[in-house]
Amino acid sequence: MSRDTLRLNQVSVRYSDRQLPALNRLSLTINPGELIVLNGPSGSGKTTLLRLLLRFIEPSEGTICATGADLATIPVEPWRAQIGWVPQHPRLFPRSVADNIALGRPGADRATVERAATLAGAAEFIESLPHGYDTRLEGPAGQLSTGERQQVALARAFVRDASMLLLDEPTAHLAPAAVAAIRRVLVGPMSGCTIILATHQDWGTAVASQVITMHGGGWSQRVPEPVPVTGSAARG
Repeated sequence: MSRDTLRLNQVSVRYSDRQLPALNRLSLTINPGELIVLNGPSGSGKTTLLRLLLRFIEPSEGTICATGADLATIPVEPWRAQIGWVPQHPRLFPRSVADNIALGRPGADRATVERAATLAGAAEFIESLPHGYDTRLEGPAGQLSTGERQQVALARAFVRDASMLLLDEPTAHLAPAAVAAIRRVLVGPMSGCTIILATHQDWGTAVASQVITMHGGGWSQRVPEPVPVTGSAARG
């Protein structure tokens, strides 16, 4: 389903505790395989748009269509099963690192888990843990840094083999070299996915097919000139 075009038509979202809409009359076409960057400060509506696509909330006004049908008529679980999702504050569980990654694809074998970790830039630090991929994460994954938790969450999304990736500030706590590596993955191994990246950084705009700038419920749209992700561009 999510390999088809998504169309948002005059979509607004209003929260009861806010005077102004979180999204105001957003119209957007998302084609299969596009990398769309959502720019803007905190509170500008980026996460709200991702929550709409995940069906965590429904539009207050307007419609979202997929596969030629209103998204509201498509069963929620099959829809979400096609989506890899990395929230701003990913949750890890008191089980092994490998098990945490495999939650994105139950039954995934070790080779598949390790490949996803490599794509997320997590393999090196995982292998340095006391028991590698079998290291158990206790409490709120206290032995991992914030950036490392983000990379495990990215690996969980990558292992899912999803047709859509929704990424909410996935590199906010990563070093520049790690950010550049993730960018190369998004336009390389993951380029067949539809990717929607919410960020207040500007690194994704160089490789985006559309850049949506969010501002206080409003929005603007531009299509950037393509920039090759090689040489100095790849080094970010």
